[in-house]
Amino acid sequence: MSRRIAVGSTNPAKTEAVRAVCEQAFPGCTVVGVDVPSGVREQPIGTAETAEGARNRARAALGAVPGAELGLGLEGGVDPDLSLINGVAVVAADGRENFTWGVRFPLPPAIAARALKGEELGPVMDEVSGRTGSKRGLGAVGILTNGLFTRTEMWRGPVACALIPFLHPEFYAPPPSRG
Repeated sequence: MSRRIAVGSTNPAKTEAVRAVCEQAFPGCTVVGVDVPSGVREQPIGTAETAEGARNRARAALGAVPGAELGLGLEGGVDPDLSLINGVAVVAADGRENFTWGVRFPLPPAIAARALKGEELGPVMDEVSGRTGSKRGLGAVGILTNGLFTRTEMWRGPVACALIPFLHPEFYAPPPSRG
C-alpha cells in the first residue's frame, strides 16, 4: 500500500508543488488535495496568522483523508512590512509536526495596502494585471517576476524543507535523557 499524503488545499499551484516533491521523496505515494478551512482570515496578515493557517490546514487535511500518514498545510500571507510571506506545516499521524517559511519578497505598496485592508491578494493581482485565476497559476510571484518564478515553484522549496525531519528522523530524535 502506498503512503498517503494529504494536502489542505485543492489549489493546483499548491497541490502540484506537494506532488512533485513528495513523489521524489516517497516514490509511489498518493497525494490527495482536500478543501479544508484555514481557521484564519481569507488573507492572513502577519507571520503568526499565516503560520496558524498552515498548521490548521495540515491538521485538518490529515484528519480528512483516511489512512493519511502526513498532512501538509500551505498558507500565504501578507506581512505588515508589505512583504508576501508563505509557510508550510507538516503534521504526521504519529503526532510529529514541523513548520518552514518560504520565500519573502516585497509587494508593490498599493497592492500590499489593499491586502492589509482585507482584500485577498489573488483577486487584487488579477485586477491589476488583467489576468484571471492567477492564484491557481502564476500567483503574485509569477506576475511580478514576469514568469521567472511561479507560485508552484515558490512552494516547492518550503515543502521540501518542511519534510526534512520526516526524511531524516534519526537526526531529529529527542536527545537521550541524562539521568
